[in-house]
Amino acid sequence: MGADREQLVAALKSDCIPALREVGFKGSFPDFYRVSGDFVALVNLQFFSSGGSFCVNLSYADPAMENVYFRPETEPRKLKVSQTTVRRRLGAIKENTDKWFSFGTTSYGEYRDEPIPLKRITATLNELFMSDAEDWWRLKQASFA
Repeated sequence: MGADREQLVAALKSDCIPALREVGFKGSFPDFYRVSGDFVALVNLQFFSSGGSFCVNLSYADPAMENVYFRPETEPRKLKVSQTTVRRRLGAIKENTDKWFSFGTTSYGEYRDEPIPLKRITATLNELFMSDAEDWWRLKQASFA
């Protein structure tokens, strides 16, 4: 049996957001950013419109703001993934797929995929942030050095 959105958000806030903050991310749920010199790493948690699953969107703002197509003058603390052109889904970086995490039923009473226990979701996200996401941002940042 899956969880509901409130349970998931509570788990993300208690288990994942502190891990992001430990590596320098600021912001508030569901949008986070980290400034490293003149490079900004971006994270957004997006929920499926009918409930039951979510994804984590990754992006960045390069020094020249070329990856920011909408309002490139936006200060880093207000930048959002949705303003950028190049984006990735956490967990899909190596798989090159559209990765969604299922946690419960949709509004029409179905699961989009096999629901994942909340502790496993948060552990997986924390692992992916420190491996896949950090590797991707490092590559992007290095390409502008």
